[in-house]
Amino acid sequence: PSSGRGGAQGGDLRSDGRGGFTAEALGGPGGEAQDEDARTRAAELRERMREVTERININEELQQIRLGDPRSLANYDGIVSVVERQVHELRVIFDAAEAKEKEREWLANQTSGDLDDNKLIDGVTGERLIYRRRGEPDKPAGLFQRRPKRLVFVVDVSASMSRFNVQDGRLDRMAQTVAMVLEALHGREHKFEYAVVGHSGSSPCIPFVDFGRPPRTRVDRSRVVQAVLGAAGTAAHGDATLAATELAIKAVEEKDADDHLVFVLSDANLGAYDVTPEAMGQVLRSSEKVKAFALFLSEPEAAKFLRDGLPVGKGYVCLDSSQLPAAFKDIFARAATT
Repeated sequence: PSSGRGGAQGGDLRSDGRGGFTAEALGGPGGEAQDEDARTRAAELRERMREVTERININEELQQIRLGDPRSLANYDGIVSVVERQVHELRVIFDAAEAKEKEREWLANQTSGDLDDNKLIDGVTGERLIYRRRGEPDKPAGLFQRRPKRLVFVVDVSASMSRFNVQDGRLDRMAQTVAMVLEALHGREHKFEYAVVGHSGSSPCIPFVDFGRPPRTRVDRSRVVQAVLGAAGTAAHGDATLAATELAIKAVEEKDADDHLVFVLSDANLGAYDVTPEAMGQVLRSSEKVKAFALFLSEPEAAKFLRDGLPVGKGYVCLDSSQLPAAFKDIFARAATT
Protein backbone atom coordinates (compact mmCIF):
# COMPACT_ATOMS: atom_id res chain seq x y z
CA PRO A 1 0.00 0.00 0.00
CA SER A 2 1.07 3.56 -0.60
CA SER A 3 0.44 4.62 2.95
CA GLY A 4 0.43 2.83 6.24
CA ARG A 5 -1.41 3.24 9.48
CA GLY A 6 -0.31 5.81 11.99
CA GLY A 7 0.91 8.20 9.32
CA ALA A 8 3.79 5.96 8.19
CA GLN A 9 4.61 5.39 4.53
CA GLY A 10 4.62 1.99 2.82
CA GLY A 11 6.12 -0.77 4.88
CA ASP A 12 7.96 1.52 7.29
CA LEU A 13 7.78 0.60 10.92
CA ARG A 14 7.59 4.11 12.32
CA SER A 15 4.73 6.42 13.19
CA ASP A 16 4.64 10.21 13.09
CA GLY A 17 2.71 10.32 16.37
CA ARG A 18 -0.43 11.73 14.75
CA GLY A 19 -2.37 8.46 14.68
CA GLY A 20 -3.47 8.86 11.07
CA PHE A 21 -4.89 12.34 11.65
CA THR A 22 -3.70 15.19 9.42
CA ALA A 23 -1.76 18.11 10.87
CA GLU A 24 -4.73 20.34 10.07
CA ALA A 25 -7.14 18.07 11.96
CA LEU A 26 -4.89 18.21 15.01
CA GLY A 27 -4.81 21.99 14.85
CA GLY A 28 -1.27 22.37 13.49
CA PRO A 29 0.12 23.87 10.26
CA GLY A 30 -0.03 21.89 7.03
CA GLY A 31 0.95 22.45 3.43
CA GLU A 32 3.45 21.33 0.85
CA ALA A 33 6.46 21.92 3.08
CA GLN A 34 5.22 19.38 5.58
CA ASP A 35 4.30 16.94 2.83
CA GLU A 36 7.81 17.19 1.36
CA ASP A 37 9.33 16.75 4.78
CA ALA A 38 7.18 13.66 5.34
CA ARG A 39 8.27 12.18 2.01
CA THR A 40 11.94 12.79 2.81
CA ARG A 41 11.55 11.24 6.22
CA ALA A 42 9.72 8.26 4.72
CA ALA A 43 12.52 7.67 2.20
CA GLU A 44 15.08 7.61 4.98
CA LEU A 45 12.97 5.19 6.97
CA ARG A 46 12.50 2.85 4.02
CA GLU A 47 16.27 2.41 3.87
CA ARG A 48 16.16 1.11 7.41
CA MET A 49 13.15 -1.13 6.86
CA ARG A 50 15.13 -4.26 6.00
CA GLU A 51 17.30 -3.90 9.08
CA VAL A 52 14.29 -3.45 11.37
CA THR A 53 12.43 -6.35 9.75
CA GLU A 54 15.41 -8.62 10.27
CA ARG A 55 15.58 -7.61 13.91
CA ILE A 56 11.96 -8.57 14.39
CA ASN A 57 12.37 -11.90 12.62
CA ILE A 58 15.28 -12.91 14.80
CA ASN A 59 13.68 -11.72 18.01
CA GLU A 60 13.45 -15.15 19.60
CA GLU A 61 11.69 -13.96 22.70
CA LEU A 62 8.81 -12.44 20.75
CA GLN A 63 8.54 -15.58 18.65
CA GLN A 64 8.31 -17.69 21.81
CA ILE A 65 5.38 -15.62 23.03
CA ARG A 66 3.54 -15.67 19.72
CA LEU A 67 3.99 -19.42 19.23
CA GLY A 68 2.97 -20.32 22.77
CA ASP A 69 6.35 -21.58 23.93
CA PRO A 70 6.26 -22.68 27.62
CA ARG A 71 9.13 -20.32 28.27
CA SER A 72 6.63 -17.49 27.87
CA LEU A 73 5.99 -17.71 31.65
CA ALA A 74 9.49 -16.35 32.19
CA ASN A 75 8.67 -13.57 29.75
CA TYR A 76 5.49 -12.84 31.71
CA ASP A 77 7.45 -12.64 34.94
CA GLY A 78 9.72 -10.15 33.21
CA ILE A 79 6.74 -8.04 32.14
CA VAL A 80 5.29 -8.04 35.65
CA SER A 81 8.62 -7.08 37.19
CA VAL A 82 8.65 -3.90 35.09
CA VAL A 83 5.29 -2.77 36.52
CA GLU A 84 5.57 -4.25 40.01
CA ARG A 85 5.15 -0.86 41.69
CA GLN A 86 2.13 -0.03 39.51
CA VAL A 87 0.56 -3.40 40.37
CA HIS A 88 0.80 -2.54 44.07
CA GLU A 89 -0.68 0.92 43.46
CA LEU A 90 -3.54 -0.54 41.46
CA ARG A 91 -4.30 -3.11 44.17
CA VAL A 92 -4.65 -0.29 46.68
CA ILE A 93 -6.97 1.57 44.29
CA PHE A 94 -9.13 -1.50 43.66
CA ASP A 95 -9.33 -2.24 47.39
CA ALA A 96 -10.36 1.35 48.07
CA ALA A 97 -13.01 1.45 45.33
CA GLU A 98 -16.21 2.25 47.17
CA ALA A 99 -19.49 0.47 46.75
CA LYS A 100 -21.93 2.37 44.60
CA GLU A 101 -24.94 0.72 46.13
CA LYS A 102 -26.28 1.51 49.61
CA GLU A 103 -27.76 -1.25 51.76
CA ARG A 104 -31.48 -0.85 52.43
CA GLU A 105 -32.49 -1.19 56.06
CA TRP A 106 -35.29 -0.32 58.45
CA LEU A 107 -35.36 3.41 59.17
CA ALA A 108 -36.90 4.28 62.53
CA ASN A 109 -38.54 7.51 63.74
CA GLN A 110 -40.62 8.05 60.60
CA THR A 111 -43.96 9.89 60.30
CA SER A 112 -45.39 7.18 58.03
CA GLY A 113 -44.84 3.53 57.21
CA ASP A 114 -45.16 0.43 59.40
CA LEU A 115 -45.96 0.91 63.04
CA ASP A 116 -42.82 0.40 65.13
CA ASP A 117 -43.60 -1.98 68.03
CA ASN A 118 -40.93 -0.27 70.10
CA LYS A 119 -42.80 3.03 69.82
CA LEU A 120 -46.29 1.95 70.98
CA ILE A 121 -46.11 3.71 74.33
CA ASP A 122 -44.73 6.83 72.66
CA GLY A 123 -47.77 6.82 70.35
CA VAL A 124 -50.12 6.85 73.30
CA THR A 125 -48.45 9.98 74.64
CA GLY A 126 -48.86 11.78 71.32
CA GLU A 127 -45.47 11.15 69.71
CA ARG A 128 -45.75 11.26 65.89
CA LEU A 129 -42.44 9.58 64.96
CA ILE A 130 -43.65 6.06 65.72
CA TYR A 131 -43.30 4.46 62.29
CA ARG A 132 -40.53 2.73 60.41
CA ARG A 133 -39.96 2.03 56.72
CA ARG A 134 -37.45 0.34 54.43
CA GLY A 135 -34.98 2.70 52.79
CA GLU A 136 -31.40 3.75 52.29
CA PRO A 137 -29.73 5.14 55.42
CA ASP A 138 -28.44 8.67 55.41
CA LYS A 139 -24.79 7.67 55.33
CA PRO A 140 -22.20 7.60 52.56
CA ALA A 141 -21.95 4.69 50.16
CA GLY A 142 -18.88 2.53 50.23
CA LEU A 143 -19.39 0.58 53.45
CA PHE A 144 -21.35 -2.26 51.88
CA GLN A 145 -21.04 -4.01 48.53
CA ARG A 146 -23.71 -6.65 47.97
CA ARG A 147 -22.76 -7.34 44.35
CA PRO A 148 -19.41 -7.09 42.55
CA LYS A 149 -18.66 -4.34 40.10
CA ARG A 150 -18.60 -5.49 36.47
CA LEU A 151 -15.63 -4.34 34.40
CA VAL A 152 -14.67 -4.84 30.76
CA PHE A 153 -11.20 -4.02 29.48
CA VAL A 154 -11.27 -3.48 25.71
CA VAL A 155 -7.70 -4.05 24.51
CA ASP A 156 -6.29 -2.75 21.23
CA VAL A 157 -4.58 -5.61 19.39
CA SER A 158 -4.64 -3.98 15.96
CA ALA A 159 -1.86 -4.40 13.41
CA SER A 160 -0.40 -1.00 14.28
CA MET A 161 0.27 -2.19 17.83
CA SER A 162 2.74 -4.77 16.54
CA ARG A 163 3.97 -2.76 13.57
CA PHE A 164 5.05 0.32 15.51
CA ASN A 165 6.21 -1.48 18.65
CA VAL A 166 9.83 -1.28 17.52
CA GLN A 167 9.53 2.50 17.45
CA ASP A 168 7.68 3.36 20.64
CA GLY A 169 7.03 0.11 22.54
CA ARG A 170 3.25 0.45 22.37
CA LEU A 171 2.60 -3.31 22.29
CA ASP A 172 5.00 -3.83 25.17
CA ARG A 173 3.09 -1.15 27.07
CA MET A 174 -0.23 -2.84 26.30
CA ALA A 175 1.15 -6.16 27.55
CA GLN A 176 2.33 -4.43 30.73
CA THR A 177 -1.11 -2.87 31.17
CA VAL A 178 -2.93 -6.18 30.80
CA ALA A 179 -0.50 -7.90 33.18
CA MET A 180 -0.91 -5.05 35.65
CA VAL A 181 -4.69 -5.39 35.61
CA LEU A 182 -4.64 -9.20 35.89
CA GLU A 183 -2.23 -9.17 38.83
CA ALA A 184 -4.04 -6.35 40.64
CA LEU A 185 -7.48 -7.97 40.29
CA HIS A 186 -6.26 -11.42 41.36
CA GLY A 187 -7.95 -12.45 44.61
CA ARG A 188 -10.55 -9.67 44.40
CA GLU A 189 -13.29 -11.64 42.68
CA HIS A 190 -15.70 -10.76 45.51
CA LYS A 191 -15.47 -7.09 44.51
CA PHE A 192 -14.96 -7.30 40.75
CA GLU A 193 -16.27 -9.48 37.96
CA TYR A 194 -14.37 -8.68 34.80
CA ALA A 195 -13.72 -9.58 31.19
CA VAL A 196 -10.87 -8.75 28.82
CA VAL A 197 -11.57 -8.57 25.09
CA GLY A 198 -9.44 -7.51 22.15
CA HIS A 199 -10.29 -5.63 18.98
CA SER A 200 -8.55 -5.23 15.64
CA GLY A 201 -9.22 -5.30 11.93
CA SER A 202 -9.80 -9.02 12.38
CA SER A 203 -12.67 -8.76 14.86
CA PRO A 204 -14.39 -6.30 17.24
CA CYS A 205 -14.49 -8.95 19.97
CA ILE A 206 -11.57 -11.28 20.63
CA PRO A 207 -12.14 -12.95 24.04
CA PHE A 208 -9.15 -13.17 26.36
CA VAL A 209 -10.89 -13.41 29.76
CA ASP A 210 -14.60 -14.23 30.16
CA PHE A 211 -16.86 -13.00 32.96
CA GLY A 212 -16.73 -15.36 35.92
CA ARG A 213 -13.61 -17.13 34.66
CA PRO A 214 -10.62 -15.09 35.83
CA PRO A 215 -7.13 -16.55 35.30
CA ARG A 216 -6.41 -17.96 38.74
CA THR A 217 -2.80 -19.06 38.35
CA ARG A 218 0.25 -17.20 37.16
CA VAL A 219 0.50 -19.59 34.22
CA ASP A 220 -3.09 -18.77 33.25
CA ARG A 221 -2.37 -15.05 33.44
CA SER A 222 0.76 -15.46 31.34
CA ARG A 223 -1.35 -17.19 28.68
CA VAL A 224 -3.71 -14.22 28.56
CA VAL A 225 -0.84 -11.82 27.88
CA GLN A 226 0.60 -14.30 25.39
CA ALA A 227 -2.76 -14.32 23.56
CA VAL A 228 -2.83 -10.51 23.48
CA LEU A 229 0.63 -10.36 21.92
CA GLY A 230 -0.18 -13.11 19.47
CA ALA A 231 -3.42 -11.45 18.35
CA ALA A 232 -1.62 -8.18 17.61
CA GLY A 233 1.07 -10.01 15.66
CA THR A 234 -1.46 -11.65 13.33
CA ALA A 235 -4.15 -8.94 13.12
CA ALA A 236 -5.60 -7.86 9.80
CA HIS A 237 -5.41 -4.17 8.93
CA GLY A 238 -8.40 -2.13 9.92
CA ASP A 239 -10.03 -0.78 13.07
CA ALA A 240 -13.00 -1.85 15.18
CA THR A 241 -12.64 0.44 18.20
CA LEU A 242 -16.17 1.85 18.15
CA ALA A 243 -17.84 -1.49 17.43
CA ALA A 244 -15.78 -3.13 20.17
CA THR A 245 -16.81 -0.43 22.64
CA GLU A 246 -20.48 -0.84 21.76
CA LEU A 247 -20.27 -4.62 22.25
CA ALA A 248 -18.45 -4.22 25.57
CA ILE A 249 -21.08 -1.81 26.88
CA LYS A 250 -23.87 -4.22 25.95
CA ALA A 251 -22.02 -7.14 27.54
CA VAL A 252 -21.23 -5.42 30.82
CA GLU A 253 -24.81 -4.25 31.42
CA GLU A 254 -26.36 -7.68 30.82
CA LYS A 255 -26.18 -8.45 34.54
CA ASP A 256 -26.99 -6.32 37.57
CA ALA A 257 -23.94 -5.17 39.50
CA ASP A 258 -22.76 -2.63 42.03
CA ASP A 259 -21.46 -0.63 39.08
CA HIS A 260 -20.69 -1.12 35.38
CA LEU A 261 -17.45 0.20 33.85
CA VAL A 262 -15.76 -0.17 30.46
CA PHE A 263 -12.11 0.73 29.84
CA VAL A 264 -11.14 1.17 26.18
CA LEU A 265 -7.36 0.84 25.77
CA SER A 266 -6.24 2.23 22.41
CA ASP A 267 -3.04 3.21 20.61
CA ALA A 268 -4.91 6.30 19.31
CA ASN A 269 -4.15 5.31 15.72
CA LEU A 270 -7.68 6.15 14.61
CA GLY A 271 -7.42 9.01 12.12
CA ALA A 272 -7.14 6.78 9.06
CA TYR A 273 -10.47 5.18 9.95
CA ASP A 274 -12.48 8.40 10.42
CA VAL A 275 -12.88 7.82 14.15
CA THR A 276 -13.43 11.30 15.55
CA PRO A 277 -13.57 12.38 19.20
CA GLU A 278 -17.24 13.21 18.66
CA ALA A 279 -18.04 9.72 17.38
CA MET A 280 -16.11 8.06 20.20
CA GLY A 281 -17.70 10.32 22.79
CA GLN A 282 -21.15 9.40 21.56
CA VAL A 283 -20.41 5.69 21.96
CA LEU A 284 -18.81 6.14 25.39
CA ARG A 285 -21.97 7.89 26.60
CA SER A 286 -24.45 5.57 24.87
CA SER A 287 -25.65 3.87 28.08
CA GLU A 288 -26.99 5.54 31.21
CA LYS A 289 -26.04 2.50 33.26
CA VAL A 290 -22.44 2.09 32.03
CA LYS A 291 -19.50 4.41 32.64
CA ALA A 292 -17.10 4.04 29.74
CA PHE A 293 -13.66 5.61 29.40
CA ALA A 294 -10.87 5.68 26.81
CA LEU A 295 -7.17 5.42 27.69
CA PHE A 296 -4.69 6.23 24.92
CA LEU A 297 -1.27 4.60 25.22
CA SER A 298 0.65 6.00 22.22
CA GLU A 299 0.58 8.47 19.28
CA PRO A 300 1.12 11.56 21.51
CA GLU A 301 -0.47 14.20 19.28
CA ALA A 302 -3.44 12.04 18.35
CA ALA A 303 -3.91 10.91 21.96
CA LYS A 304 -4.12 14.48 23.24
CA PHE A 305 -6.38 15.48 20.35
CA LEU A 306 -8.79 12.65 21.12
CA ARG A 307 -8.74 13.24 24.88
CA ASP A 308 -9.38 16.96 24.51
CA GLY A 309 -12.24 16.31 22.07
CA LEU A 310 -14.00 13.80 24.32
CA PRO A 311 -16.45 14.82 27.06
CA VAL A 312 -14.63 15.93 30.20
CA GLY A 313 -13.34 12.97 32.20
CA LYS A 314 -13.90 10.43 29.43
CA GLY A 315 -10.38 10.34 27.98
CA TYR A 316 -6.90 9.82 29.44
CA VAL A 317 -3.42 9.92 27.92
CA CYS A 318 -1.05 7.34 29.43
CA LEU A 319 2.13 7.25 27.35
CA ASP A 320 3.94 5.52 30.20
CA SER A 321 2.73 2.60 32.31
CA SER A 322 3.45 4.59 35.46
CA GLN A 323 0.58 6.94 34.56
CA LEU A 324 -2.08 4.22 34.51
CA PRO A 325 -2.78 3.86 38.27
CA ALA A 326 -3.55 7.58 38.56
CA ALA A 327 -5.94 7.30 35.62
CA PHE A 328 -7.76 4.34 37.18
CA LYS A 329 -7.92 6.13 40.53
CA ASP A 330 -9.55 9.15 38.89
CA ILE A 331 -11.97 6.94 36.96
CA PHE A 332 -13.16 5.09 40.07
CA ALA A 333 -13.53 8.38 41.93
CA ARG A 334 -15.72 9.73 39.11
CA ALA A 335 -17.74 6.53 38.94
CA ALA A 336 -18.48 6.66 42.66
CA THR A 337 -20.09 10.10 42.36
CA THR A 338 -22.11 9.66 39.16
